[in-house]
Amino acid sequence: MSDQQPWSKKLPQNYQDILKTIDGFFQNTMQHINDNPLFLPPIPTTVFESNDSLIIEAELPGVSKSQINLDIYRQAVRIQVTQDERSEYTDDKSGITERVNQTQTRQRVIPVPFFINEQEVKATYKNGLLQIIIPNKRKQIPIE
Repeated sequence: MSDQQPWSKKLPQNYQDILKTIDGFFQNTMQHINDNPLFLPPIPTTVFESNDSLIIEAELPGVSKSQINLDIYRQAVRIQVTQDERSEYTDDKSGITERVNQTQTRQRVIPVPFFINEQEVKATYKNGLLQIIIPNKRKQIPIE
C-alpha cells in the first residue's frame, strides 16, 4: 500500500466495510431527518389575555379547517394539524404505477392557568389564523 492513501484505506477490507456502513447510516439519517415528526417545525402560537378572556392565536398558513383538531383538557388546549399527501407516479415504458401516501401530524399543547369549561370555548379560523377564546375564570385575591 502507498503512503499517499488515507488511513481508512490501509485497514483490512472488513474494517473498511464497517466504516462505510457507519458513514452511510449518518448520511441517510441526515437526509431523512425532516421526515421525522419530531423535527417538524412547531405550530407558531401567541397567547395574550384581556380582562375577560384568554386568547390563543395559531398561525396555520396553507392548512384547511378540516385538517385542524382542537382538544380541550382540564387546564390545556391541544392544537393538532394532520396533513395527508397522496401522489401517484406512472412509468410510461413499463406501465408500473407507484402510489405514495404520507401523513404528517403536528401538535402544540398550550397550558392555561385556570380550569377550562369546554362549552364556553369559542374557536374561529380565517385566512390561516386560528383564534381560540377562553373565558377567563381567574379571580384576584385581595391582599390585606
